[in-house]
Amino acid sequence: MKAKKVLQVKTKGKARGGSHTFTGKMQYTAEGLKAINRSFTDKKAWEDRRKKEQPPPGGWAKPPAHWPPGVRVSIGRPVWWLPKGWGQGVKTTCAAWLGCFISPEGKMYYHKHVVEQIVGKKFTKPPTARQDHVEWATKRARIAIAEGKTFRRTLPKVSADDRLFANLSAAERRHLPAVKDLHFAVVSARRAKNEQGLRNICAVQAQLVSSGADPMWYVDDASLQDYKGLGLKAKVGGKLVPARNLALKDAAKLGKLCVQVSDDISGWDFYKGDLGQAGDLQSGNAAAKVADHMRASPVAAARFLAAKMRAAAEANKAKASSAAAAKKVGPKLAGLFPLGNTGQAFTRAAVSKDLFILGDFFVAEPSSTVRFDTKMVLKEDYDFTCSHLDKYGEVLRCNRMFIRVVHETNAGGACSERDDAGDRERAMIRVLREKWPGVFWVNGNRGDTQVVMSWKRRRVE
Repeated sequence: MKAKKVLQVKTKGKARGGSHTFTGKMQYTAEGLKAINRSFTDKKAWEDRRKKEQPPPGGWAKPPAHWPPGVRVSIGRPVWWLPKGWGQGVKTTCAAWLGCFISPEGKMYYHKHVVEQIVGKKFTKPPTARQDHVEWATKRARIAIAEGKTFRRTLPKVSADDRLFANLSAAERRHLPAVKDLHFAVVSARRAKNEQGLRNICAVQAQLVSSGADPMWYVDDASLQDYKGLGLKAKVGGKLVPARNLALKDAAKLGKLCVQVSDDISGWDFYKGDLGQAGDLQSGNAAAKVADHMRASPVAAARFLAAKMRAAAEANKAKASSAAAAKKVGPKLAGLFPLGNTGQAFTRAAVSKDLFILGDFFVAEPSSTVRFDTKMVLKEDYDFTCSHLDKYGEVLRCNRMFIRVVHETNAGGACSERDDAGDRERAMIRVLREKWPGVFWVNGNRGDTQVVMSWKRRRVE
C-alpha cells in the first residue's frame, strides 16, 4: 500500500522543521483527514476553516439513509437556492470546513452552478424568507440558548467587572448588590417568528446568562409557547405596560431590584472620561474619543447603576429632616444615556438627577410604589420617569453608560403599537403634556412624534 503523505503546513510557505513547497495536491493531516496542500495568503482564514465545529446539545443529527458516508447534516444557515428535497451537509473527512449538497438520489455536489445544471434551471431569490429557513433559525436559536451562547454559537465578549466597578467611589461600592438580589425581566413579544428576532433573543439571553443572571421573559399570551419552545423561562405579561408592571410586582414580591431589559440589546458600553461636562458637541466628541471604552455585561451594568442609586439615596436620607421624610427620598430609579451619541453625552455631567430614564434598560428599587400608567401605550418610560421625580424627588441617570439597541425599525415588541402616520405617538404626547404641564415639548429637529423633557420647567398648579 502506498504511504500517505502527511501535511504539516503551519505558516505560509513553511512546514515544521523548515521550508515547504506547495504542490496543490491532496495530502493527509496527522489525524488522517484530507487536506489540499496549496498556498494561502490569509492565515486567520486558513485557521478558521480548520477549527473544529462543536456538536450541538444532544450530538449531531443522524444523516438521512440515502446520504453518502463521510457527510454530516449541516446546522449552518441553509442557502436560499437549494431545491426542496435536497440536503445541506458538511464533509467529515476534510481538515477544512467543506460544505456540500446532497441530491434526493444521494449524489454529492459542491457548487450552486452545478446543482443548477443537475435540476435544469437557474435559481432566482424569493422575495420573502422560505418557511424552512425560519424553521432552521428556530432550531439554531434553541441550540444557542441551550448552550448559553449567541445565535452564532459564540460567547459575548465583555470587560472584566472589576474594571467597571473601579469607577465607583468607596461609598458606592459598599452598595453593590449581589447578582441574586436582582430580578432580570426581559419584556418581549412576537420576536420568535423571524430570524432577526431570534438573533436578538439569543444575543440578550446569552449576555444575561453568561454574566450570572437567570432572566424571566415577560411576553404576550400568543407568543408564550414560542418563547418556551426556545428553552427560555417565560410567563405571560400581556402587552407592554402590563408586562412592565407585572415585572415590577414580581421583583417587589421577591424583595429584589427590578432590572428591566429590552429584547433587542446587542451590548452595553461604558466610557471613562472627564467627569465634568464639555461645553459644546465638538468638545464632547473630543472627550468621548479619548475616553477609556469598556464593554460591560448587563449584570455588571445593573449592579453599577444600583450601587450609584443607593449611595445617592443614602446621602439624601442623611440630609432629611425626619425619618418620615427620609422614606420619601430617592432616587429609586436608575438608568443610562438614552441615545448612542457619546459626544452628546459628554456635553452633560457624568450623572443627572432629573432627566429621562430610558425604558430599554433600567433598575428600580423594590420599595418604589410607582407603576407604569396603563393609559400609556407608547412613551410610557417618559411618564414613569416623571412619576418617580414627582414622588421621590430625583432619579439617577449615568451619562457615561450606553446600550446598542435596535429601536423603531425592529419588528414586534413596542413597535407593533406604533402606526405609520404617527397618530398614536402624537396622542401619547398630548397625554404627557396634560399630565405634566410645562415638562414636555415637541422636538422640532425630529418631527412631531418625538419630545424633549425638562423637569425643571414643570408648572405646578
